[in-house]
Amino acid sequence: MIRRLHRGGLCLGAAAAALVLWLSGCASKDKKPQSAELMLNERMAAVLLRDGQCADAERAFQEAVKNDPKKPELYDGLGVAQLCQSKIGPSIDALDRAVKMSPNKAAFRIHRACAHTEAGHYTLAEEDFKAADANSTAAEDRLEIAINRGRLRQRQGNYPAAEAEFSEALSMDPQSVPALMGRGMAREVSGNTSHAAEDYLEAVRLQPKNPEANLRLGISLMTLKKYTLGRRYLERTVELDPVGEVGAKARVMLDKPPSS
Repeated sequence: MIRRLHRGGLCLGAAAAALVLWLSGCASKDKKPQSAELMLNERMAAVLLRDGQCADAERAFQEAVKNDPKKPELYDGLGVAQLCQSKIGPSIDALDRAVKMSPNKAAFRIHRACAHTEAGHYTLAEEDFKAADANSTAAEDRLEIAINRGRLRQRQGNYPAAEAEFSEALSMDPQSVPALMGRGMAREVSGNTSHAAEDYLEAVRLQPKNPEANLRLGISLMTLKKYTLGRRYLERTVELDPVGEVGAKARVMLDKPPSS
């Protein structure tokens, strides 16, 4: 779901940044001029989403759609904000509205595909990815389709296909951390731990303060019996996420005795 903002396995966020631009552009196209207050509220909703403040963004978008119910970008933003909070049903409802109002907008299709993936509606997700594919040649859209299709393949248990999708994404953007993490996980589940560790290591190189990347790298190194190095990354994970879920997972691994 929307691009660079992460929720679970989904890649959410550049759309949030794009929403700021879309809403600015829409203001000049509206037949009915908007008040400065309405424009500011809509932009603020997008900024909140971009910054990961999903609950606040949801409330802001709900208020925005009351005041401007004919703007599909607002329903898209609302759906993404709800998806970030695992409100899957309401998210699909909002994204349905966005797609109905603008069926050829690839980003709306990508976001709804992500919501369908989370809901286990894999056929519907695939249909939206195909529609997005057909409606856009933009590099950003193609990258997001490949990454989120990879996540769909993971949910379906087809890890070789998932790896192929993430590799396609990396051919477009070798520094895509979501694609590196996704391919690493697909490789790890398939038993290719050494190559998975390489993907995680590159992700850590690009984002040294990413707790999930440090965790996955630490676990993969422990699996490869590189205990001293693995513990170093697990300890780093705890430093980066001392009270969170990722840090807690690292602590569990650190408490386990090395397997012989």
